[in-house]
Amino acid sequence: MSWRTADSVAWLDSIPGVQRNHPLARHTSFDIGGPAEWFVEVGRAEAIERLAEECRGRGIPCLLLGAGTNLLIADAGLEGLVVRCVNRDVHVLPGARIRAGAGLKMMRLARFAAQHDLVGLQFAIGIPGTVGGAVYQDAGCWGRELREVLVEVEGWEPGRGHVRWRPGELDLGYRTSAFRDGRLRGALITSATVRLAPGDGAAARREMARLTAERRRTQPIRTKNCGSVFKNPPGDSAGRLVEAAGLKGAREGGAQFSELHANFIVNRGGATARDVRALIERARQAVCDRFGVELEPEVELVGRFAGEDERS
Repeated sequence: MSWRTADSVAWLDSIPGVQRNHPLARHTSFDIGGPAEWFVEVGRAEAIERLAEECRGRGIPCLLLGAGTNLLIADAGLEGLVVRCVNRDVHVLPGARIRAGAGLKMMRLARFAAQHDLVGLQFAIGIPGTVGGAVYQDAGCWGRELREVLVEVEGWEPGRGHVRWRPGELDLGYRTSAFRDGRLRGALITSATVRLAPGDGAAARREMARLTAERRRTQPIRTKNCGSVFKNPPGDSAGRLVEAAGLKGAREGGAQFSELHANFIVNRGGATARDVRALIERARQAVCDRFGVELEPEVELVGRFAGEDERS
């Protein structure tokens, strides 16, 4: 039975600030994607959880969106309600801990830590997404992962409501978690707490400046892209494999494998999700044919692609 009852549609339309058929491309780092049927920005965790609970009770698809990095939204857009989390609260807690809202950028969190002479999060200056997205896929950079400093996550779980999770409950691993690939699919992250160490904030800022300069030198960070397209296979580099398969600089429509780093697809202007998906599949096939390696996408596809239901 469809969730599109007159009562559910009326409820969606009654959400304060909600918009119909809202373009999502502007909310993604790719600048790609169709509209959300209903879209709203929410700052308070309690309000996000109430919306999620109501959607669950009505069977309405609901997606929580952060910075839109590591995400490819279908050209046809998303069914149901998209809630953009704009909770960017951040607080220093006793014990060299910091609690941050899911909508806070990881780069901002890294700088905030250094400003308060807390160290151990400098690697996060290379993570373009939000705190919620970083937990969702155990984001990392320069050989460090979020799970190394994570101590608690708060959010909403279907059937349980508001929940606090310890890292051991989240199946955190290389670009995966129980939220993305396990029993917590459908749960929402509203905040996270990390434990760092007292240290030299000025030295941390210098280290982050060095890491940022290195990232600018080796990655196309000034372009519209989603970050790394593929996970690195054990003992190898996805970028090296794509380049060795002859696809560095290859194009599909407005999408192109970066000529600077072959594990990035950039939107050269007017790229569609269909272009990007075609380029992804082309690279996976070429690498498999030449090296026998199955590349696993790091970017997540959401919405409806070519008549097939993806995550929504």
